Amino acid sequence: MQIDNAILDRITQNVLGVFNMVGETREEMARKVRDLVQEGVEHFDLVSRDEFDAARTLLGTTREKLEQLEKQVADMEKALSER
Repeated sequence: MQIDNAILDRITQNVLGVFNMVGETREEMARKVRDLVQEGVEHFDLVSRDEFDAARTLLGTTREKLEQLEKQVADMEKALSER
């Protein structure tokens, strides 16, 4: 994954701007930083942990099924060659 430096620069400037604001409470600053990071993350091709785990489970199941089918084909080919 290639990171766009312009996006990182923009995020950095926004975060610095948040910390330079006077009169912000800690909670307000944390919320603004969280919003800025979320905005930056949306530019990347990321998936949630749940989506990743679901895809990994599906891949594991598919791999098992493929191995079963490969064994069946090998057994059939062996049976045909023995005729």
